[in-house]
Amino acid sequence: MTKNIYTYDVRCRTCRTMFKVQLFESHEKNLFLVDKKDCYCEECKKEYFSQQTTKLSIAHQAIGFPKLNGSLKMVSWAEKIRAELISKVDYLRKSLKFENDDEKELSGKAFDMFFKEWQEKTEAKWWIDHRKMTVRNISKRVAEISELIKKE
Repeated sequence: MTKNIYTYDVRCRTCRTMFKVQLFESHEKNLFLVDKKDCYCEECKKEYFSQQTTKLSIAHQAIGFPKLNGSLKMVSWAEKIRAELISKVDYLRKSLKFENDDEKELSGKAFDMFFKEWQEKTEAKWWIDHRKMTVRNISKRVAEISELIKKE
């Protein structure tokens, strides 16, 4: 069963030039999408993503993460992924409860070492390859680091 492809004339949100966009849903849903969706022409889309990537990159560098290497598209995607993963770590860190100060200190050291591991990852490809990392995966790795610290 083939889907219908509909082509619509839309106006770029930024420069207001008209361009064509293809959508694959029903015509009624497409009309709603075209009306509500922010559409950018290719030139403005590149500029928008470049600005967003720069903002994320600056924010990440402020907390100790290096600039990423890779193509412009890969770096843009990887910066977004890295922001999401950092948010997951922050969520996990804030949600932990501790029995005593020693546990809290151990956890802090483990999270610091975990971030140091991530700070060594400078290839955009690594972040893209690990984009499906969950809070559970992060928690498991932090627990492993905690065990290594205890043994020292």
